[in-house]
Amino acid sequence: MRISAMKMDGCGNSFLVVDEMKTPLAGLDKVAISRALANQHDTDGILYVDRQQGLPAMKIFDRDGTEETMCGNGLRCAARYFHDTGIPESRFSILTGDGEKEACVHEHLVEVNLGAARGYRQIAPHLHYVFTGVPHVVVIGAGIDLESARALGKSLREEKSLCEFVGHPEGVNVNFIWRNAQGVAVRTYEVGVENITQSCGTGSAASAFVASKVFGTVFPIITASPGGDMEIKTVNDQLTICGMTRYQGKITGFVNTPHPKSVAPVYDWPRNYAWPGML
Repeated sequence: MRISAMKMDGCGNSFLVVDEMKTPLAGLDKVAISRALANQHDTDGILYVDRQQGLPAMKIFDRDGTEETMCGNGLRCAARYFHDTGIPESRFSILTGDGEKEACVHEHLVEVNLGAARGYRQIAPHLHYVFTGVPHVVVIGAGIDLESARALGKSLREEKSLCEFVGHPEGVNVNFIWRNAQGVAVRTYEVGVENITQSCGTGSAASAFVASKVFGTVFPIITASPGGDMEIKTVNDQLTICGMTRYQGKITGFVNTPHPKSVAPVYDWPRNYAWPGML
């Protein structure tokens, strides 16, 4: 089976947009489709866009085929795609697994409202939890290299006692944050991608929210990830994220065709969650 899609990214967080208004996939196995397309085109997730209940709608499947309730950068990419392919208004709502979300498109810059941060709690002196559409753990320190973030992120993501404690036994996303001159630096280990991503919209929102609690940082807060900066604001106690989006081009994917699975490096996962520079 051949599937056409548009490859996009939001601050480096990459997605394939599959337009079900053009290519209906009802009744087909989106888990298998998502895995195949993500592996063939080296992307973090698959966005399925459609219209439901009279609204533009988005579903997000991770690289490993897991369906998530929400994705901040995915929502920003979907918003730009909807705007560029038929919605003339710059401000409109999109239906997601976490409810309706308002988007505002201004050329390549897209802002979306994720809603209120939920379930915030401090778990340990340097460990916090908050739900911003998907569950996030935020670890506070003073800088971390990518290899250490990858190892520690996987260890926390798979820590059953932690995941069960915050009510998400399926796993949590892990953000490492520290203050910088502009606001907060962020490195996010994402569930479903099982790696550090270039950026994470819901993770940036969670990190900014925790920074406001712990550091007293005032909104709007600039979060710096490897893929670029995002601006996090609060509007009536709801979090918005804003940053660049980009088209990478049209692709064709094939399903039910053998493709080699990506081979992930093997690490010796530490049980000590501290890293050099942790406050």
